[in-house]
Amino acid sequence: MEKTKSRKIFGLFNGLDILIILVLLAAVAFGVYWVAGGKNGGGAAAETKTYTYVVEGRQVLNETANFPEEGGKVFDSTSSAYLGTVKSCWTEPFREVNFNRTTNKYEMLPVPGYCNIYVEIEGSGTETDQDITVEGNVVKVGKEQNVKGKGYAFKGYIVEVRDGE
Repeated sequence: MEKTKSRKIFGLFNGLDILIILVLLAAVAFGVYWVAGGKNGGGAAAETKTYTYVVEGRQVLNETANFPEEGGKVFDSTSSAYLGTVKSCWTEPFREVNFNRTTNKYEMLPVPGYCNIYVEIEGSGTETDQDITVEGNVVKVGKEQNVKGKGYAFKGYIVEVRDGE
């Protein structure tokens, strides 16, 4: 019988074992870099400025529109995170398309008891290449935002973002 020669390096690992260990070490190093490093992109810290953004709430009860007051604090209704202060607030009638049987046409008609509410929220924040963050909340046009304050709460969408004016 012939003895087969072992192809182990240092008597412990063969070539395939070493290759697997190197791939695992590279994956761990990349994971550590991804999680801990590179979040600021190597740039300087972002400058804090005042930002305002408008949240539109559609089909809100007319009674709700009476509660937002200028200077009042605004919070996220799901997480209770502070969003900023109310800079201004305005409403417009909520309109819906309905079929008019007398004219046989679709018409845009106001819905009694409901309105669209617009709340302009002001807060301090920072801007990066990817995001604008106001009071710890990422603000982007089209993002759904749950808003609550003293006496009101509604779900809306961010329709406008402006930096300090």
